[in-house]
Amino acid sequence: MKTRHDMPETTRHWFDVGMRWADERWASDMALLRFPIEGELTNDVPEELAQRAYTVRDSVWYAAGLFMRQQAGDVDKACQALEAIMTYQFDEPGTAYHGTFYRYPGEPHPGADPIIWQNYDPNWREFICTVFIILLREFKDQIPQTLQEKMTHSIRLAAEGAFWRKVAAEYTNISLMSAFLLDDAGRRFNQPLWQIYAFEQAELIYSLFKRNDTFNEYNSPTYYGVDLYALALWRKYGATDAYREMGAEMEAALWRDMTDFYHAGMRNLCGPYDRSYGMDMTQYLALIGLWIGAVLPANQAPLPDISQPFDHAADFYFMPLVALVDSLPPDDVLPQLAAFEEDRFIERTIEPNRTVTAWLSDQLMLGAEADHLNEERTNQFHPATAHWITQDGSIGWLRIRSFTLVQATCKPYELHLSSRMEGETQYIFQISAAGIDKEQIAGHRWQLPGLTVELNRPDTPFTVHQDGNTLRIKFASDRPVKLGFSR
Repeated sequence: MKTRHDMPETTRHWFDVGMRWADERWASDMALLRFPIEGELTNDVPEELAQRAYTVRDSVWYAAGLFMRQQAGDVDKACQALEAIMTYQFDEPGTAYHGTFYRYPGEPHPGADPIIWQNYDPNWREFICTVFIILLREFKDQIPQTLQEKMTHSIRLAAEGAFWRKVAAEYTNISLMSAFLLDDAGRRFNQPLWQIYAFEQAELIYSLFKRNDTFNEYNSPTYYGVDLYALALWRKYGATDAYREMGAEMEAALWRDMTDFYHAGMRNLCGPYDRSYGMDMTQYLALIGLWIGAVLPANQAPLPDISQPFDHAADFYFMPLVALVDSLPPDDVLPQLAAFEEDRFIERTIEPNRTVTAWLSDQLMLGAEADHLNEERTNQFHPATAHWITQDGSIGWLRIRSFTLVQATCKPYELHLSSRMEGETQYIFQISAAGIDKEQIAGHRWQLPGLTVELNRPDTPFTVHQDGNTLRIKFASDRPVKLGFSR
């Protein structure tokens, strides 16, 4: 049984902080956590948000923390949460959402022709029921028998839905959890087809990874955190030597690759990002910040000030899982996590026709991705990025927000942008820094706080919009664009 007393001091600090933060958002009448939103618990909450005021998935993470903390009443509260969570699971065989969960109380039923992500989230199966599996292993003696039976049934429903879905191996964070779920459920319920599929999936994930020692879902400050959780499940709870060895090998390799992109001085991962919800990990909660913070002194953790509002706040509820499965970066990367050591240029091949370049220096870092394979873009994809330290010590950043097929490469002090599209490409830049002023933006020269950007671009019209400390710059070009950076 893993408790808070078994944690390293650095992990225990954030575990305690995270649990106190979650305690303040516990709704005893619902036996669920409240979703952290502006105006929570006041009459100012819009009706649309009030309907989503409680979070089903995140409450299972809190339950895990309660079992580990072991304060008076914690175990009873954890069991109440588990009971509540399972009331929101779908038991509707033959539907695409069978075995997954409502995202919040009062969410409309998915209906006869549900749209994935819009009407239901299939990933809640893996997020919730992998935690059930751990709790039944670590805290079985503290869970009443009737509740154990309900959790076991819930795992079966989730596995039935996951086996029907057969998530693509390239969808890294979910496929890693799905393989673990289906292997465990296959053994638990004597379903050899689930076991066979799970191991074939595990081998495919591993073979894809071993092509370039990278995951297809590359350089994601949030989803790398889920990857590390899932790999720790393989490493720590895998049913066979093969799972445990593959998990440990990929976990260590992921840490090493990720640390190459980590700038300890800026407390951020250098871009580019295949999937990211923000640009500055000291201002929004990225899951990887919890894993790094768990092994560093608190003042070096790449985390926001949790006493103030911060973006993507609900992911702070994830901290108990980091503490439960252990943050285990290889010893050789610890110095690089603790301090920026030297300038470095990075080149990576993710898969054929997808390459990454990045450059990190003491005060400036650049990232770029050239993706000649995929035709779709989402608002989570950041093909070109820059971070720098401003005069007041805060982080300034720049990113491409274009949805067209922009290809990017970088070298020291330079970003190069182009497109495979015929005709003009719309280039949209978002730039944020304390004290920024749109009056300092000219067509070919941007005088930013602590950074100057020189553009090699045609004399085409451009627009600049300012919203607080953030600018949005837009122009079109039918030729490649080069950005040169100087301090």
